[in-house]
Amino acid sequence: MLIQKEKTQYYEYALSFDYDQDIVEYCRYLKSVLGWTEFNYDHENKRWRWKDPKVIKMLKDKFPVVQFGEGLEKEIEKQNLAQEKVKEIKEMKVSTLEIKGIKGELYNYQKLGVEFFVNSGGRGILADSPGVGKSAQALGYVVHENLKRTLVICPASVKFSWENEIKKWTKLKSFIVEPKTKFSDISHDVNIVIVNYDMLKKYFNELMKYGWNCLIGDEIQYIKSSNAIRSKAFKVISKNIPKVIMLSGTPLLSAPIEMFNMLNIVDEKIWNNWYSYAVKYCGGRQGQWGFETKGATRLEELKQKIEKYFLRRTKEEVLTELPSKNFINVPMELSKHDRDRYKMVEDNLVKYLREHKNKKDKEIIKVIQAEKLVRLNFLREINTLGKISITKELINGFLDAKEKILVFSSFNSPLIELSNLYKENSVMIIGSTPVNKRGEIVKKFQEDPNIKIFFGGTLSSGTGITLTAASNIIVMDYPWRPADIEQLINRAHRPGAIYECLNIYQIISKNSIDDFMQKLLKKKQEIIDQLIGGEIIHNTENMIDDYIEELKLKYKEK
Repeated sequence: MLIQKEKTQYYEYALSFDYDQDIVEYCRYLKSVLGWTEFNYDHENKRWRWKDPKVIKMLKDKFPVVQFGEGLEKEIEKQNLAQEKVKEIKEMKVSTLEIKGIKGELYNYQKLGVEFFVNSGGRGILADSPGVGKSAQALGYVVHENLKRTLVICPASVKFSWENEIKKWTKLKSFIVEPKTKFSDISHDVNIVIVNYDMLKKYFNELMKYGWNCLIGDEIQYIKSSNAIRSKAFKVISKNIPKVIMLSGTPLLSAPIEMFNMLNIVDEKIWNNWYSYAVKYCGGRQGQWGFETKGATRLEELKQKIEKYFLRRTKEEVLTELPSKNFINVPMELSKHDRDRYKMVEDNLVKYLREHKNKKDKEIIKVIQAEKLVRLNFLREINTLGKISITKELINGFLDAKEKILVFSSFNSPLIELSNLYKENSVMIIGSTPVNKRGEIVKKFQEDPNIKIFFGGTLSSGTGITLTAASNIIVMDYPWRPADIEQLINRAHRPGAIYECLNIYQIISKNSIDDFMQKLLKKKQEIIDQLIGGEIIHNTENMIDDYIEELKLKYKEK
């Protein structure tokens, strides 16, 4: 009974043996448990093949007489030691690692983050919550390993923040790629090149020519979609780079399918089959709208398999000096005018769906699905517009108390309407705000005592900015993903805040789509918590359709 290395695209190990009924039955059992894509029989060469090293331990525990091919036993022992070290790092509070080349002093938990990347050979996912200092840990690893040429890929809104972090923590020279950059302009003494995701297609050929030592992918959830051009470009670029560090405070936005690209990059040998992953862990199946992957299944198994790739600490765990958070629900009734407008939009949505309910053509179904989400978002926007009056009341109260306030919405129209009412006392960042102007806007809010209000789009203001001058937040509406709420709250809930408590006011209109959004976010959060350490699991795959059915019952056909 011999286990050897298997040099194929999909498999890493192979088992060969003289015929033994017990071994055959156990291998068939492993195939039934793991699935044929994970553990399969090679009829031509008469051996069983697989890719996950954990299977070796299972075979060795069952058959202690198993033998290993040359060098394999030492390799497996090294892998086991590395996995044990990851567990140890996650439990440690103090690091003895001396990081040479770093400017300033990292916290102990940040040193442990650097140690995590050292132990993983520079391939891992740092999923600390926003505000914990992930960039400092990534740069700590770069200087500790004395890496000479690093590529940072990040959202456009944080390119200049990366430049500042590099100056703060290292003596390395950085260069920011702009739309008109010529790569011939980059001098040979540049150590770190910073480019945003949306420029990967334009500069793909130039980026592929460089001999990068390390790739840092910030806000790595940007590559969650396998069909997106930036995801494809990122994955191809990463294949040529030995060290790949991925950073995200919210690596899982809604469903496990969003993690596949990260796992594929960090360990391509194990995570090389999207379809198998989708079926096993995302409830992948052919549905009414095509192949559906919004589910969440076998999460305990997935959690165990991905633990070695992830390191996650929350701010509350590692920064005990942070102020507390106080969530305050603000229930309200829509005015008669706003309620009538809301009911009209809701009724039109149901009528539209009834008119198209019997159309089965795949292309028509796809269009209906997209249109359904558009109309649901319009319903959300109408609901938010109905909250302007109560938002004004809250803002006026804070102005009377001479306190600063952040106001967030998923929609531009209510933000623009409100900002026009408070022109002298406010600033605003929405999607159309130029990236190169945002730093100036944030600085004005942080430092100008006359600017009391920051109006921000949930997505456009959710990353890359610090708004610690405010101790009050108004959330006008619920976004589709729990991560978006966490991101916007963490603009103010960060180290350096001088207040004792951050108050988050969530405006909820009664008998509206807010009720559904609350339930949806709660169940999505439970899925996220399950993978990060929770125990509860729900499937959100059909919740939107269930909500539509509730609306249909509400507006019964006459």
